[in-house]
Amino acid sequence: MKNKIISYLICTILLFQKGIVSNSRPPLLLPPISVYESGRNIPNLPADKTGKASKIPTSWGGGALIQEDKIYQGFPITVFSLTEGAWIQHRNIRLTSSHIEIIGSDALVGLLRGRVKVEDKDNKVSLTSEKGIYDKLLETVILEGRPTLFYYNANSKLTKLTSNKIVRYIKENKISLEGSVIVQDPDYTILSNSAVYYEKDGLLELDNQPFIFGSDTFLTAKSAGYNNQTKITHLKENTVMLRVSKENISVDENSIDDIKNNSKEKKIISIFSGHLLESISKNKERDQMIKLHGDSKVLREDYVFRGNILTAFGENYKNLESNEEFIFLDIKGNLRILGSLFEHNELNGYTHITKNPSIEFINSEGQTTSTLTTVEIERFSEKNEIVARGNVLIDSENGKIRGQYATYYEKDKVIHVEGNPSIEREGSKIYCGLIIIYPDSNRIIMSDGIGVIKEK
Repeated sequence: MKNKIISYLICTILLFQKGIVSNSRPPLLLPPISVYESGRNIPNLPADKTGKASKIPTSWGGGALIQEDKIYQGFPITVFSLTEGAWIQHRNIRLTSSHIEIIGSDALVGLLRGRVKVEDKDNKVSLTSEKGIYDKLLETVILEGRPTLFYYNANSKLTKLTSNKIVRYIKENKISLEGSVIVQDPDYTILSNSAVYYEKDGLLELDNQPFIFGSDTFLTAKSAGYNNQTKITHLKENTVMLRVSKENISVDENSIDDIKNNSKEKKIISIFSGHLLESISKNKERDQMIKLHGDSKVLREDYVFRGNILTAFGENYKNLESNEEFIFLDIKGNLRILGSLFEHNELNGYTHITKNPSIEFINSEGQTTSTLTTVEIERFSEKNEIVARGNVLIDSENGKIRGQYATYYEKDKVIHVEGNPSIEREGSKIYCGLIIIYPDSNRIIMSDGIGVIKEK
């Protein structure tokens, strides 16, 4: 009897010393889950690492487990099967699953099955799937079975990403998504073939022509990058952005249906394109903005803008700025405006153009009837007037008309040239106080003290 009591106490002490949560070999409790389950692609064990402990800190455990010795890839290994709250802790990453198979006493490989979850509280990232493979030496977790990635954006709103396969690179703080990627955010939805999320930078990169759907906005390009912290989207190569907006219209522009419905708004589609596009979301310090670089274009039903660099901002991106050569085609006004510095403020109804500005007047057939060059151009939308200041020169079929300033009245389609105006034609120069030009018909009216000087 005494010997039995001593044996019982020794066994109890040994069990408490080893425990069921350990980096070493745990006790045998339940039948194992087969490590050779069909369909599992288990990583190869490196020959120089078998039997040697890794310096990477790893712990694991569960409510129930067993161990079993086997020959795997020509090496003797010990397999531990964990259930009932099974988990693996690798650095600051915690993996949980309904069933986990640990290969090797140093947990070189872990096979996870059922309710798999990977948590990184430091980077506020979590992943879920139905099965996964943990590789200690490569520091990776491979998730399959339509896995999902969750993280929070700069406004603490949840973003959800799903794909056919996800690889979590623990050491690099990087997550790779492969096959049929879907990104769901409160502000947008993205469809892509692949994506990479860099946790520390909050940067999501997408390749293979991703499609980005937002509220009344669609974007696409060969590749895209979205910064979760700065809320800036970068698109590269063959970039296109479509924007649908509702804008106020005047009564004379209304269709019959709009008048019947007392509608004061209509839908406008704006298309932005360029080699590079940078989209910046609105916050307390700035308006929403896009920046286009390289063969930049804006297409609307009322105008077309072309240039190398363009910044569009404000409501519906209707404020425009460019500090390089540009062409602005006013479709309804039959005007083509050119220059190297363009500023348009939609709220104030004001446009300012400098650095070699000019205006080409176009007839109904699309032909240029006359060209105006000057030092500075201002456009006032409410007044429907365009004012040219300094060294005004209008080149038309009727000759060359000069003055210090000119005003184009858009509704009447007429130009008034003032400031000692003159016209040169057929070897003569005619001076007067005012020259009135009708660009559509090339008709000219001169008044206020007409004088003629014939050149010899």
